Amino acid sequence: MEEIGTVIKTNKNKATVLIELADSCDSCEFSDFCRIDKNSREIVCKNDKGAQIGDIVKIGTKNKNFYTAIFFYFIFPLLFLLSGVLSGKRIWKTDLAGFLLGIGVFILYFSVFVFMDKHIVLSGRLLPEILSIKEKTNNKTD
Repeated sequence: MEEIGTVIKTNKNKATVLIELADSCDSCEFSDFCRIDKNSREIVCKNDKGAQIGDIVKIGTKNKNFYTAIFFYFIFPLLFLLSGVLSGKRIWKTDLAGFLLGIGVFILYFSVFVFMDKHIVLSGRLLPEILSIKEKTNNKTD
């Protein structure tokens, strides 16, 4: 997926890009996670192209990074929950035990994942990147 936005902040090799929401965002189930207000959202991106504040850029993600993020944020927690429920049910032979073990494993995953997520974000491996600079602004002062 590719989007066009305006760079509003830069920090070393990262840039924060303001994206105007498309009409399709209204029907997206995940739009509540990325909205800043009703008309826009901010996304932190890799800035390997040297974009500066005010530049209009095209951003996107590599399919590999997209699928890795989906795995860590959605699939992996569900697998942990399901394995906990099935293990608890098999060991203690009750639905309640399965439910409690499943929730416990799920909470344990997210406790560990908070630290992993900070490391992943700081490393920048799964961040979207600036693909190109569409329009460069003149940031020189006279």
